[in-house]
Amino acid sequence: MNDANKIDLGSIKVHKKVLAEIAMSAVNDINGVSLFRQDFSGLFGSLLGNKSYSGISVVVDKGNQVSIEVKVCVRYGLNIPDVARETQDAIREAVERTVDIDLKDVNVNIQGIERGE
Repeated sequence: MNDANKIDLGSIKVHKKVLAEIAMSAVNDINGVSLFRQDFSGLFGSLLGNKSYSGISVVVDKGNQVSIEVKVCVRYGLNIPDVARETQDAIREAVERTVDIDLKDVNVNIQGIERGE
């Protein structure tokens, strides 16, 4: 489309909770990876109906650049660096596809290993 034909209708703002929910969905789609379990305050808040993203942190810096950090557990036996890169790629792709934001950083923090199915 030609830029001369575009009309500016205003601004669009996306809340950090929306970005956290997109990241959570991307992590849930990866086999062998799960978000780090909530702490007590997150569990209490979820009982009250508040959505909690205790394993996800979204930061917007002064230049409006967005960084996402996720804390995850990986299933025992998987290659941790490969899983971490797959997690980064999945989150970056999901955010860019959904809200058209270029992320500054996607940091994956491995918090533990899970055994079993």
